[in-house]
Amino acid sequence: MARKRERAFAAFGAALFLLTSSALTIAVILTMTQKSSSNNATNATNSTTNQNNNQAKVTGTKMQNFTPTTQPVAQLQVIDTKVGTGPTVAAGATVTADYVGALMSSGVVFDAAADHGGPQTFSLKQVIPGWSQGIPGMKAGGTRRLLIPASLAYGAQGSPPTIPANADLVFDVTIVSSK
Repeated sequence: MARKRERAFAAFGAALFLLTSSALTIAVILTMTQKSSSNNATNATNSTTNQNNNQAKVTGTKMQNFTPTTQPVAQLQVIDTKVGTGPTVAAGATVTADYVGALMSSGVVFDAAADHGGPQTFSLKQVIPGWSQGIPGMKAGGTRRLLIPASLAYGAQGSPPTIPANADLVFDVTIVSSK
């Protein structure tokens, strides 16, 4: 009985994550585009790159700057690639974020905020445990790579058809804002 409840809760959480990720993508891309137009030439170059990426479908491509690995991830790994300067994200906060998620074994992107129109807004209470545990402590404007073991993602059930059972995942997440 407990296992059925755990499976049902995991499926519910996965569905909520997919639903909320669309709205989050839109908000992050819009905010990033607005911020980049007011920044220096380096940021303007990054904005042009982001706009080009937003025009093309990301799902199904290889994640940039990531080398696939079949080595299992034993625990959540958090790598800050850019430390933000904005407010710090609290546990359970509602965040607006841009993200790209890929399978660690192949590097193939299974979901990206750009494919949903831009940054998405969602509660950290409604996402996979790898996000709930890996995002708090980030600062708005920062980017973090999360290496998430299957046990903190979709586990043995996966999320067919895009995420197989027991798949370790990698996400690059940029926080636009949090509440």
